[in-house]
Amino acid sequence: MKISKSLLIIGLIVLAAATRIMPHPVNFGPLTAIALFAGALMPKRWMAVVAVVLSAMLSDVLVNAVLYNYYDLSYVVSAGALGLYACYAAFIFLGSGLQNPAVKSVAGRSLTASVIFFLVSNALVWASGSMYPTTFGGLMAAYAAGLPFFHYTILGDLVYSGVLFAGFAAIMQARPVWLKK
Repeated sequence: MKISKSLLIIGLIVLAAATRIMPHPVNFGPLTAIALFAGALMPKRWMAVVAVVLSAMLSDVLVNAVLYNYYDLSYVVSAGALGLYACYAAFIFLGSGLQNPAVKSVAGRSLTASVIFFLVSNALVWASGSMYPTTFGGLMAAYAAGLPFFHYTILGDLVYSGVLFAGFAAIMQARPVWLKK
């Protein structure tokens, strides 16, 4: 059985999303890289949005169930989670200019996405009002509290982006017999 390029892309996305249940440092994850990758290589933007948001939602459910023994599905429709899913969907458009990506381009967009994710995710925590006062000082405290984890976000985004883009390029270059030409 031969598989199409789109199926290969979806398979790589599923594999990357599944790595979320592996032990890793906090914020070292594949979702931003998945969004950049899908935006660059999926043939239709709507397919990329569906693949990214579904991989984020399903892997969130899986992570909560496997790692935390937490089975409440309401998280995936909470305001904070929906804000993060919207952020990942926006990264699809950031990745859309990477059809023939150079390392420099992938790294630059990955770093840009890391900064955006840091700003949005910490602002969402602040806006929830549950951990910080909803003042400018509270927002700055939320950003300060997120700083010790920011380097893991950057590393995860760079590593996963590199693996996805380089892995896909290597497979396409090798043209294995199971891949449709």
